[in-house]
Amino acid sequence: MSVLINFLSKNSRFFLFLFLQIVALFFTFNRNVYHNSLVEEKIISFTGFVDDRISNITYYFNLKKENERLLEENKEYRNKFLGKTKKINPEFLAILDSTKYKQKYYYTTAEIISNSITRANNYLIVDRGTAQGIAPEMGVVTSTGVIGMIINSTKNYSKVMSILNKDTRINARLKSSKYYGTLLWEGEDPRVMRLSDIPKYVGVKIGDTIETDGKSRVYPEGIPIGRVSSKIIDEETGNWNISVELFQDMGNIQKVYIVDRLDRTEIKSLKDSINYPDAE
Repeated sequence: MSVLINFLSKNSRFFLFLFLQIVALFFTFNRNVYHNSLVEEKIISFTGFVDDRISNITYYFNLKKENERLLEENKEYRNKFLGKTKKINPEFLAILDSTKYKQKYYYTTAEIISNSITRANNYLIVDRGTAQGIAPEMGVVTSTGVIGMIINSTKNYSKVMSILNKDTRINARLKSSKYYGTLLWEGEDPRVMRLSDIPKYVGVKIGDTIETDGKSRVYPEGIPIGRVSSKIIDEETGNWNISVELFQDMGNIQKVYIVDRLDRTEIKSLKDSINYPDAE
């Protein structure tokens, strides 16, 4: 204690000077608008710098996790469908499920460049284009859900119409009963879509899984979309009006698969000849 008292006594003038400086600075910045705004600007700049670094670190760890998941998926696809010795282009996977859905597709991985979820009509940009064999009407998916459909491509980039778009129509079904309807977005909650055209005599339970039904030239059969979160009977149509909570967080996407159905041109020509509105 005596050592501390001696130290303060010997440096009393310095501490008095420091105290008066702090008081002077307080009154200067508190009463002077210019100095006050200067300090506020520095604080915002500093916090922005810190937030930016935190965001970069978070993105890095999320990307690492996403890459690990994609690598694991690719390994499973290769082992299950292609065999361990067959050589393929690492960007593309040819999937032929002859035991379950009897459909053949080409998958290529892509990274999201930009994404929106707050507008009535949302879009994404991916880093694959015509140079990589991408074309309009190819589906975009992840392992946990449907993302959208390619609508335009340049040499190295493509524009995707998000499922969070009021023009989106997707053929979807109840996994349990296989009854299918039309999935659409009403422009409100980016976590929820609506499934219509399911007859009211069909049993629907809260929590039932909704998936793609395969009656589409865009999306393969059996891709999970979401789960039933609520249901009511539509008084106008007499059918179920089903709210579907999406599995995929549409605001947190980094890597996707672009799906090319090899016979979609043939299917399109036949459907166009029928001349009625088509869901994806």
